[in-house]
Amino acid sequence: MPTREPDRVQREIEELLDRLDNFIPEERLVAKIRSRRKQEAGPNALERAWAAVKGWSGRISAGHLMLAGLALMLLASFAPGLFAGYARLGVYLGLALSAGGFIFAVVNRDARRTLSGAGRYEKRWRGQVIEYGPPSRASRLRSWWRNRWRK
Repeated sequence: MPTREPDRVQREIEELLDRLDNFIPEERLVAKIRSRRKQEAGPNALERAWAAVKGWSGRISAGHLMLAGLALMLLASFAPGLFAGYARLGVYLGLALSAGGFIFAVVNRDARRTLSGAGRYEKRWRGQVIEYGPPSRASRLRSWWRNRWRK
């Protein structure tokens, strides 16, 4: 008889897990009404504009800003006729873009946002960050001690 008890418990656990997999929580009534109204109306102009800005701004890096600022400064300095009297403004705008790109690079420190795409990245395993630093003096001493006694 003891063999039937674990089978029953295991079956009940499997049933509970199946119910949890199929469980979808109900939306609140107010949230349902809002989402339906929003779907019927569609995105407004501000939401469409914001989505467009988010789309192309995600591809701009700090390096891009600095290069654009440098190019604008050089163009405004050496070809002022292209700016129809606004060459000084072009130089200032280029300087502001370069400074903004530099500040963005220093503050953000995200290695994936560089021109080359290289840099350091986080090593992860099963969602946990794995960070291997240089061995400490204590660990080197332990390994020396183990190696000494194994010989």
